[in-house]
Amino acid sequence: MKSTAPGLLIAMPTLQDPNFTETVVLMLEHNAEGAVGLVLNRPYPGKRSLISAGLGLEWSDDAPGSIRMGGPVRVQAGCIVHLPTHEFDDTQVVGDTLHVSTSREALEGLIATGQTPFQLVLGYAGWGPGQLEWEMTQGTWLSAPLSPNLIFDVEPKKMYDAALATMGISRHDLAVTNTAVN
Repeated sequence: MKSTAPGLLIAMPTLQDPNFTETVVLMLEHNAEGAVGLVLNRPYPGKRSLISAGLGLEWSDDAPGSIRMGGPVRVQAGCIVHLPTHEFDDTQVVGDTLHVSTSREALEGLIATGQTPFQLVLGYAGWGPGQLEWEMTQGTWLSAPLSPNLIFDVEPKKMYDAALATMGISRHDLAVTNTAVN
């Protein structure tokens, strides 16, 4: 099966796992060894100041940047999704339009500039060898191209529908398709 990385995965309505219901996932890796992605449309439920205080950073609740819950694996670890306007020692290039960094230096640098949109994503989603391929054959996920505008310009609660719209489909289309199959 073709790799979904770099790209987006969009959960189908039939996916009832509460970790992934109506999610949009940024795929970072997808190969024979498995797959790794970051859920982009689950806001962190607490105040940003709790995270920044825990890290010893000054990052006020009204400053640029947001925090998302990236998946159920290692929620104490974070990745920073940002535009390619900055590159740090640990930066992973994701397609031509996104970078992902994991260092404190990257987070401090992005907070300090206050201009580049970014998301601190806590945790990640992971699939073992062949697992994602099997889920896709079961109709659990749609694969879509990367879209920085979707990632940084659309609020989380609207991202699912906006991601579907980039493919020319709507939630209603999926419900009709799902009913026709059953």
